[in-house]
Amino acid sequence: MKWLKLLPSPIPRLDDHVSIWSVTVRDARTFFRIVATLWLVAVGFIIYKTSYEQPVGLIGSRAGWQGYGEYALDVLAEFGTVGIAIAIVSMVLTRMVNTIGELLMTLYQTMVNRFVIPVIEAHKAEGREEGREETMAEWRDWNERRLAAERSGREFAEPPPGR
Repeated sequence: MKWLKLLPSPIPRLDDHVSIWSVTVRDARTFFRIVATLWLVAVGFIIYKTSYEQPVGLIGSRAGWQGYGEYALDVLAEFGTVGIAIAIVSMVLTRMVNTIGELLMTLYQTMVNRFVIPVIEAHKAEGREEGREETMAEWRDWNERRLAAERSGREFAEPPPGR
């Protein structure tokens, strides 16, 4: 049974690395979002740049599907080195973005705990105190009417407050 300890755990841990991307399970979602964003920006820029360098279709000298095929190959050729750079930049940015996010959430929670919650608690306490004073005033008034009825010898059938 000692050999079972050599096998990887079937339960993924947050610090396990995902595939070839060298990012942890915790950072994978952020990594792929950064990759997708950078990829879209890069492809858009390369298409824009390539279309100005070599016009396609009816605008330029090349015509038909052959011209579009050559254009697609030009875009892919330009994107080859950019794709590697996107992966490397994404790996570097991922941990930094997640750390900044964690710091901002910690700061937010600290501010809420320090400034917002005490104000809410003060308003709750003030409301409870006002409610308590109102309830006590109702009971005092009821008791005075009860005592006045007793002194004058009348029957007092009014139910107590809150019933």
